[in-house]
Amino acid sequence: MKLLISGEGPSDLGTCNNAQGQCCDGDFNRGPMAVWLARLWESLLYYNLMDIPESVVYVSEHTLALKAKNSPQRMKRQRGKKQEAETGLFFGNAQHLGRMAQELAAATETPVMAVLFRDADGTRSAPGQMWQTKWKSIFDGFASVAFQFGVPMLPKPKSEAWLLCAGQTGRHSHARLEDISGNDDAPNSAKDQWDALMGSSQTAADEAEWCVDHPADWQNLLTMPSFRAFYERFHEVANAILHPASAAV
Repeated sequence: MKLLISGEGPSDLGTCNNAQGQCCDGDFNRGPMAVWLARLWESLLYYNLMDIPESVVYVSEHTLALKAKNSPQRMKRQRGKKQEAETGLFFGNAQHLGRMAQELAAATETPVMAVLFRDADGTRSAPGQMWQTKWKSIFDGFASVAFQFGVPMLPKPKSEAWLLCAGQTGRHSHARLEDISGNDDAPNSAKDQWDALMGSSQTAADEAEWCVDHPADWQNLLTMPSFRAFYERFHEVANAILHPASAAV
C-alpha cells in the first residue's frame, strides 16, 4: 500500500527538502494534512505509513503541472465558455496524478491511493456551488484516466478552517467555519483565527506536530461538509484497496 500525494505547500500536505519536486522519506517534510492522512490509514492498517520506506510519495503542485504539460499523453478537457480556468486546472492535476499513481502501482505491484489537496479558497461568493464544481473537477480528472483510487482533499475555504475546527471542544456543528474568508489579508481570516486559537503564528512544522494527536477523534470535523466529503471518499477508496473483492469505487 502506497500514498501518492500532491498539495499546495508546506502548511497543507508538506514539501520536499531536497530541492526536487518529488520526494519521500527523509526528503519529505510532512505537513499537517499528511499527518492526518497517515492517522486515518493507521486506524485501518495498525501501522503508520510514514514509518515504512517509500510508502508516502509527495509531488509538488509545480512539478505536477510541469509533468502534465510535458506529457506526450496530455489530455485536455472540453470546457464551456463559463467554465472556470481554475477548475480546469484541478481536472488536469487530478488527471496526471492519477496517471502517475497507475505507473507507480505497476512498477511496485502494490495498490496506490492518490490524494490531491487543493484549497477551495474564495467560495464565500458562491456558497457550495463553486466548491462542488471544484470537487467534481478533481473527481472527474481521476476518472478520465480510469483511476479508481483517487481522493480529492478540498477544504472550504482552506486547511486552516479544518485545523480551527479540530481545536474546538464544543460538540456541536462547526459548519459555519466554512463561511470564514480564505483570504489571509481579510479581517478575521481563517489563518488569523487559527493563529489566535494557538496563541501565536504557527509554522508548518508546528501544525504537523500538533496534528499528531489532534483532534482526538474526527467528530467535530465531520460536521464540516467539506471534511465529511473527503473523509467518506477516503474510506470508500481505502475499503476498495483493502477489500477489493467486496467493494466498488
